[in-house]
Amino acid sequence: MFRQLSSLARKEPIFFALLAAYVLLLIYNIHFLDAGLVEWDTVAIIASFIIINTGLLVSGGIDLIAGMVLSKVGSTRNLYVFSVIVTVLLSMFITNDASLIVLVPLTASIGRISGRNLGGIIVLQAISANVGSMLTPFGNPQNIIMFRHFALTPLGFIYAMAPAFAVSLAVLLVFTLAMSKGSGKVAGSGPRSYGKALFYSSLALFVVDVGFFLAGLGAAVFVAISLVSILLMLAFRPRSLSKAYTITRIDFFLILSFVLIFLVINSASTILPKLHPSNGIGMFLYALLISQFISNVPATVLLEKSSLFLPLSWGVNIGGNGTLIASLANFIAYRQGKGVGILRFMRLSLAYMAVVAAIAMVLLFVL
Repeated sequence: MFRQLSSLARKEPIFFALLAAYVLLLIYNIHFLDAGLVEWDTVAIIASFIIINTGLLVSGGIDLIAGMVLSKVGSTRNLYVFSVIVTVLLSMFITNDASLIVLVPLTASIGRISGRNLGGIIVLQAISANVGSMLTPFGNPQNIIMFRHFALTPLGFIYAMAPAFAVSLAVLLVFTLAMSKGSGKVAGSGPRSYGKALFYSSLALFVVDVGFFLAGLGAAVFVAISLVSILLMLAFRPRSLSKAYTITRIDFFLILSFVLIFLVINSASTILPKLHPSNGIGMFLYALLISQFISNVPATVLLEKSSLFLPLSWGVNIGGNGTLIASLANFIAYRQGKGVGILRFMRLSLAYMAVVAAIAMVLLFVL
């Protein structure tokens, strides 16, 4: 039993680290044993996307698309640029979390088919999702919170975020070109056949899921969609896969990890001092810093009473890069990337954040 638990802990280190952190928080204050700390609507939405995407993977359709992408891009540099641009654009409209749930498995499939380690692209995709989502009022949860709290117009919000977005995108492209320099050609071919019934039914369900998500529907709808997706997987799975194996392809540990993330960060946020720096640079740096420890959405809630919208919005959005929990998008990219080391992820993400933050502080001083 101990050996099995030890093996599981090595396989799922982030889950057990979060569990240990939550246990310590409960020892500090037993009142943190509260299901209300979990944002169940968000968990249900993320779970539905994960489960639908599993159907796309099981069908073999993702590998087919990966092969098609490989046949078009030609070189690893083109693949880097293509992945970054697509992620930035998609995350403007369906949020950073949802875009990565779709795109990171595709990148992982491309890496598997081509025999290349594309961990660098996956880290850049996490950054790209944070960059793209910062521009629009509905690109990520923290923007939705600030958009409503400060009663901004959509164009007013975009105008305020445009300088930070432009800087973030420019630095991202520099990082992308630097990392892909001299990377050579990339080639490979996907499967010639795939489970059409499962692929197209899962694809249709994904479109419905996005529509319901944009409509702002509650958790019950997404739980129902998840159940439908599981039934489709069991009904249309490839004959070579058993029902039990098909179910185990769903990343339940990732879903449970999100429950723990909310328990940990929402508990920890109540302990942090509720400082409200009176100047723009101070607010920017404080929002940037605490986002690394409690994620940028709780950081926004903690600081939203401030009247300093611009430095707060720039701080939590740029601060979404850095640690694995600075943004839920980071955790999704790391977890679904499978093979991206924690240190590699954070080294690149923190370096990127430091460069963008330095330029942003100059802009804030000028503005």
